[in-house]
Amino acid sequence: MQVLLGEDFKRALKNYPKEDRRKIAEFIAHVQQNGLSGLPGRNKSSDNVPADDPQWLEKVRFAQRHNLWHYHIGIPKYNGGRYGDLTSAYILHYTLCDGFIKIIGFDRHPPFILPDIPK
Repeated sequence: MQVLLGEDFKRALKNYPKEDRRKIAEFIAHVQQNGLSGLPGRNKSSDNVPADDPQWLEKVRFAQRHNLWHYHIGIPKYNGGRYGDLTSAYILHYTLCDGFIKIIGFDRHPPFILPDIPK
């Protein structure tokens, strides 16, 4: 599977700590070689918004319209759970398309905030 980087993410990536860049590079290499299967961290559609969120419908529609997903990247480390469902304090936001993903953001989680969609 091809992995693209959004321009804003690509610019910001240069300023991330070396260890964070290494983990992101490992994610990219894994996806290029294996697709999204077999990742250690939780990987899920971003339309799974808590039902009590006051902007629930708006957020769900936005995530679905842009095919938004997020991956728990293991930064600073993975927390509990079983392999394939490990969580972490930071996530990568990406759009899932036919045959490729485009990484568009990197954020702390929680709180879960949907990313802006770069033009």
